[in-house]
Amino acid sequence: MEVEHPSLALSEAVQILGARNLADARRLARIELWLARQCPVCRLTLRHARPLGAELRVREVLALVSPWERDDHSLRLVAAWIVLHGW
Repeated sequence: MEVEHPSLALSEAVQILGARNLADARRLARIELWLARQCPVCRLTLRHARPLGAELRVREVLALVSPWERDDHSLRLVAAWIVLHGW
């Protein structure tokens, strides 16, 4: 990774996106968020995308989303948000 001391959340997010490094993760994250705007379920997940104060890992953030608001892409969507915006 390109960051000196990446957070656990960022490291996990990069891994979930299948990126080789942070620059690759940012590119994949932008694509993921663009695709999410086309999906009504993903748009509901994005509604929860706001700074939460404490550092949460991807699966912890996903747990905050109601089960009916999740789909197969939710994990990648949360990972993309963390890569681009942090928490």
